Amino acid sequence: MVKIRIKDVKVKSIAVPIRGKLLRVAGEHPGRNVFTLVEIITDEGVTGYGETGGGGFSLAPLIEKLKDQLIGEDAFNIRKLKWKTASPITATYYNQLLPQIWFPIETALLDIKGKALGVSISNLLGGQLKDSIEVSAYIFPTKDTETVEDLVTNAEMIVRRYGFTSIKLKTGVFKPEHEIDVVKALAEKFPHARFRIDPNGAWNLSHAINVAKSLNGIRIEYFEDPVWTMEGLRAFKQATGYTVATNTVATRFEDVPNVFLRGAVDVILGDPHWWYGIYGYLELSATLWSLGLELGMHSPSETGIALAATLHSAVTHNLGYTTDTHYIYLEDDIIKRPSNVENGRIKVPTERGLGVEIDESQVEKYENFYRETGDYPYQGQKDIVTLPKLKFRNCKFHV
Repeated sequence: MVKIRIKDVKVKSIAVPIRGKLLRVAGEHPGRNVFTLVEIITDEGVTGYGETGGGGFSLAPLIEKLKDQLIGEDAFNIRKLKWKTASPITATYYNQLLPQIWFPIETALLDIKGKALGVSISNLLGGQLKDSIEVSAYIFPTKDTETVEDLVTNAEMIVRRYGFTSIKLKTGVFKPEHEIDVVKALAEKFPHARFRIDPNGAWNLSHAINVAKSLNGIRIEYFEDPVWTMEGLRAFKQATGYTVATNTVATRFEDVPNVFLRGAVDVILGDPHWWYGIYGYLELSATLWSLGLELGMHSPSETGIALAATLHSAVTHNLGYTTDTHYIYLEDDIIKRPSNVENGRIKVPTERGLGVEIDESQVEKYENFYRETGDYPYQGQKDIVTLPKLKFRNCKFHV
């Protein structure tokens, strides 16, 4: 059998502007996201691309150290390369970052394999079940949309522009009473929408239960990490009866039996970033299916490269909810034909490999932007306790 050998590996850091300074309990994204790109070049001239990140730090220094583990190896032998670069014994000092380090490498290898064989990644993995994937609106407060009225106006623009029917609201930024009002106003504006509420574990248990009971009658798909800790989620679930999702207390395969046996959650929000790539996400899918737990799709933010990988991952049969994506917030992209959200859906790429074409001039542009701006921590954590009651508390909004 002819082998395609890895000739070189290039790792680049980029920063891409985003629309607005998005707020969350940890602070704000300061108008940009940082991504780490991996380009794998083979001796046959076939090149594959992958991407990780979406937060404030580049993983390039760690991935750079793995080059020697990859060069000279067969690009088709993905299982062997995972063991060399991402097994616990070979990465003792950065275990917590292993999934995010492996994801862009695996994506680039699958891109190479799909291109070499003339098939898309989803067909390489057994075939796609859907032509397009439904995604949710991801609504963040910003410094320009702190009032109920402004946030609802902004959400209406997003929902109507892209045709979303599922709305994810980032909460935990302000006092719970204010965020109850936001959800009620959005539900009145979009009576047929489904809602998911994500405070990133910011509420204590009594606040979370109060919020949940205050929203009776609204179509809540689930509460995502309303409180911190597995036992806190279990207590919330028992007290409210709402569906509970998480991407904090189950982030590794060894966590899954624990949350299952404790009855702590209903939905685990996986993604190929944090679950060892596309293969890892499909393994998570099978694991949850066997236990009767539901599968969702988390988004740490992505350019068109990681979005394509996510779409190929999302064709698994038991993905029970619309997928999350920050993609609508990117001001620009590094692929030549950016994906479109139409009627709340994004088409699964059908071209060879990932199905996207990299724009090298855009990569260079945003490499330079990264050099100018660098990494960042979340900035200016919001005070969720002392924010005064806002004047829009009991307002009614109508179409």
